[in-house]
Amino acid sequence: MEHRRRIRPGRAPRVGHVILVRHAHAGHKANWDRDDGLRPLTARGLVQAESLVRSLTDDEVSAVWSSAAVRCRQTVEPLAAARGVAVQDQALLAVDGGVDELMTWILGNASAPWALCTHGEVLHTLLDAGRSSGRIDAPARATEKGAAWRVRPREDGSLTFEYLPPLKFR
Repeated sequence: MEHRRRIRPGRAPRVGHVILVRHAHAGHKANWDRDDGLRPLTARGLVQAESLVRSLTDDEVSAVWSSAAVRCRQTVEPLAAARGVAVQDQALLAVDGGVDELMTWILGNASAPWALCTHGEVLHTLLDAGRSSGRIDAPARATEKGAAWRVRPREDGSLTFEYLPPLKFR
């Protein structure tokens, strides 16, 4: 399979980690009167989704998993297209997915070059639970819409999280 990614000159691809993405800007829930799973990205969110491809230029991504929510899929569709892979739905990434099961899945696959897209409340709960248990090392901070975490495994089986803020546009 051909990957259409361009590595910056003089840079090797980053391999052996998961990219955990919070869906991009989708507007406010209160302004949406239909099924929340159908709420799409706003124009701003679509730009954030495209910018994710640039933010992850040097990261190897061989699979892309997402909550089935439209806004999550739209967030990672440009990345999946740039890597020549399909977005795959994963129920554990949904708002009502099990955080313990999600943590186990991530811990078991942290060396796979995957990107995963989920919701802010899932990320918040996952990070809090992981910090409390000592299974992850991540700074205590909110995850902005369209931001990501680069998740790397450690030799002791725990994970370290590096925050990747969304690119800013004027």
